[in-house]
Amino acid sequence: MIMQHVEITRPEQGLAVVHMKGAGRFNLMSYAMLHELWAAANQIQSEPDIRVVVVTGSETQFSAGMNLKQPEVKGHRDLSIEQRLAIHSIGARACAVWEGLDAVTVCAIEGYCLGGGLAFSAACDFRVAARDTTFGAPELLNGMSMSWQSLPRLVSLIGAARTRKLVMLAENIDAGTAEKWGFVDNLTEPQGALSEAMNIAGRLLKIPAAPLRMTKHAIGTAANALNHAVSFMDLEQYVVSQSTEAHGHALDAFFKGR
Repeated sequence: MIMQHVEITRPEQGLAVVHMKGAGRFNLMSYAMLHELWAAANQIQSEPDIRVVVVTGSETQFSAGMNLKQPEVKGHRDLSIEQRLAIHSIGARACAVWEGLDAVTVCAIEGYCLGGGLAFSAACDFRVAARDTTFGAPELLNGMSMSWQSLPRLVSLIGAARTRKLVMLAENIDAGTAEKWGFVDNLTEPQGALSEAMNIAGRLLKIPAAPLRMTKHAIGTAANALNHAVSFMDLEQYVVSQSTEAHGHALDAFFKGR
């Protein structure tokens, strides 16, 4: 499969590096990118010699979330409920396949990690962030609910009270706070996240493959055993939220530059 929005390189035995190539200076995500992330994860899963994957965005931005100028978003009023359900389902499917990889995943995060960027990074095993990174979930401000089955992942990582602050109050947090909360594992100086993620990858590659894989899945199952049970309807909830006047007004204001 030829990919335009995701690039996979294999710098050494056992390691893959995945670059997300989004739109504009904030490396915005698209539905096309999500489909490619889903395909990339399946490709990686089919290659058992890949044991660690480092995921990064551009040199300066992980991702500020989904591109609201996409026709699937901007023109959502022209789509049926069934069409919207089909379109938006790829977010949860992409996150699920990344979360389920046998390979250990390490995110290298610079700049903004908002919305979809935050949700995708929460599906990975380790997160390394530059100190000037900003994390946030602005969905509710735009009349949308948090989807991609990300809420239980956030609760598992940072707890219910902090998830309320991050999502319900839509409070952006800096990387230092994200580390204190348990979302970020390692902090680096600006432009150092990828290098530190590669260092962690190198350490992981020294661990015997079988116990590393089993331990990854054991921890994930223990932390996320009920995730699907409490979030399996969040796609439908998102589509309902997308149909509200609040979401329509928020999008109209965005496109008018307010």
